[in-house]
Amino acid sequence: MGVAIDKKRNVAIIGHGGAGKTVLSEAILYIAGAINRMGTIEDGNTVSDHDPEEIKRKYSITSAVLPFDFEDHHFTLIDCPGYRDFLGESTSALNVVDSAIIVVNGSMGVEPQTRIFWETCEKLHLPRLIFISGLDKENADWDNAISSCRNEFGKTVAPLCITIGEHHDLKGVINVLLRKAYMKEGDKIVEKPVPDDYKEATEAARADLVESIVELDDELMMRYMDDDTISTDELEKAMLDGILHGKFCPAVGGSGKETVGIRNLLEIIIHSMPHPGFHEKLHGSKPDGSEESRPPSEDAPLTARVFKVTSEGQVGDVFWMRVWSGKLKNGDTVLNSSTDEQEKIGNLILMRGKERKDVNEVGAGDIVATMKLKHTKMGNTLTAKDSPFILDKIEYRRPVAYEKVEVDDHNDLEKVISTLNVLTSADPTLRLVQDEETKEQVLYGMGPLHLDVARSQVKKRVGVDIKWEKPRIRYRETITGSGNAQGKYKKQSGGRGKYGDCHIRLEARERGAGFEFLDEVVGGVVPGRFIPAIEKGIVEAMVNGPLSGSKVIDIKAAVYDGSSHSVDSDELSFKMAAQMGFRSAFEQARPILLEPIYNVTVQTPDEYTGDVMADLNTRRGRVGGMDQVGNVKEIKAQVPLAEMYQYINTLRSMTQGQGSFEMEFASYEQVPSNVQGDIIKAHQANQKAEAH
Repeated sequence: MGVAIDKKRNVAIIGHGGAGKTVLSEAILYIAGAINRMGTIEDGNTVSDHDPEEIKRKYSITSAVLPFDFEDHHFTLIDCPGYRDFLGESTSALNVVDSAIIVVNGSMGVEPQTRIFWETCEKLHLPRLIFISGLDKENADWDNAISSCRNEFGKTVAPLCITIGEHHDLKGVINVLLRKAYMKEGDKIVEKPVPDDYKEATEAARADLVESIVELDDELMMRYMDDDTISTDELEKAMLDGILHGKFCPAVGGSGKETVGIRNLLEIIIHSMPHPGFHEKLHGSKPDGSEESRPPSEDAPLTARVFKVTSEGQVGDVFWMRVWSGKLKNGDTVLNSSTDEQEKIGNLILMRGKERKDVNEVGAGDIVATMKLKHTKMGNTLTAKDSPFILDKIEYRRPVAYEKVEVDDHNDLEKVISTLNVLTSADPTLRLVQDEETKEQVLYGMGPLHLDVARSQVKKRVGVDIKWEKPRIRYRETITGSGNAQGKYKKQSGGRGKYGDCHIRLEARERGAGFEFLDEVVGGVVPGRFIPAIEKGIVEAMVNGPLSGSKVIDIKAAVYDGSSHSVDSDELSFKMAAQMGFRSAFEQARPILLEPIYNVTVQTPDEYTGDVMADLNTRRGRVGGMDQVGNVKEIKAQVPLAEMYQYINTLRSMTQGQGSFEMEFASYEQVPSNVQGDIIKAHQANQKAEAH
């Protein structure tokens, strides 16, 4: 596009749901001259939230890529969803930008999702600044919002401006470092000298800011202590270095709705936030798995990552990518290093909402879209054909909500599954799994909103309603004692009959020891050629145990006696006899049910710790310990999977939306006797219902 790399800015706008991200994005586009009027969420005409589902729900579901030009710089903003259910979209965006604006509601201060976004930026070493939004509102408070940020994120947060007026009388902001005022006059923002009645406050705020900046540099600190004059350029350079290394986070503010503070924000992004060339190296690997790195410059071989895939109806799929190095032109043939397949780049497009602009070439630091890729999926790396390179994978949080997919007409299931597979290919935090044991289709997502949006998209695309049901639990059955039984299968209906007779002994094995089969027949009472059929019959019987229809594990089975018929015996007869003997011996061997236990890690603010632990106890959980992680408690427990269905809803309710959790399989343990009885009764009832 002909823009030098140091004139490019890729910035994600993140923050808690309702903090004002979309309004801020709209104001930035308006002040930059990219749009001639601002839309509103209420009217459903913002550039970011143009999807019908977003317009209906009045909140962002997907990230919106917003390219524009301002003061000879090329910007790409990515307006990210604020609700935790759509964290996957935000995570993808944060992995392809060079800095982030964390939007904090001026009335609420730091909210739960704000903390999560801050932690993500920390993990990615992503430079960031804070924008205090909605300062025109009656209950907004600049000082309280700044205090909230500093309490949560430390003294790295430093105010870079003060406001002129407040609430409905908010007229502008003053950049205290530059000693410039940005005042609203009519529909325009005008740069002016600091008003006389704000000069004292400006100098006091600037003195505090300078102290924060010089602490970043030992030499500047020594000069400051010696009352040496430090230029604004030197302060800006030290501030940028602090931002790049996560030691400094400037805080500004204003009102997106009134466009106050927006020009100041853009100026700070230009002068104090990094361009794409600040990365020292791109880290990844060669196709053989060996580590590899390359510089983020246009002179290096092409490296691009697909971070977003959308479906545009009749147009087809749109693939959004960040070019990290090299150049990319229309018509180029590139290598998908993730799949080792070549792709032809048909056209390159800058997309902003519904607007599209064709471009012929892009380079390092550009974010662009293309279409009609045949072998490329979300997260894949595209490179030069002769220089394959795979960028490190993006790490996403594990989905914690899950529902079984049900439809009224079974003939519609194939269409639903096909559509869900399309949705999951574009969203790494949405997973569709067919359970091999239960044969159920289970959809996993980040929360109830996430799953509900998926259901709505299926309804829109194929006209089928999905019903959510609780998935079956993968129980296991085993024995704690031993049992002996004869299995005899005899059938005579004229002509050649069926005959198989074997004596089976079952014994318990240690947990995790698996299945063992022994042939203890002596004297040839059961011909050797039928022994494999007996083992096969037992193995097949173990697939659906007698108690609950669940898989049987950790037993030793021996065949030690039996009889045969010279004409009527065959492999099928002995397989059937073995299954009969197995079931009878199993019932004698003190059978028990085992249930899956999961390691659960819950994060919650301190004040909800007692409620969370009490709730885990009601779920038969065993709390194993607690740690303080930042400003939250991290509770570790082991909980039966049967008690975790829709837990995310309960956790968010009891923690005012601030709790989160992750879980992973730990082991199988014995089900309490009272619970086992209920499970067996339910299984028997289902069998009777199916029989009728």
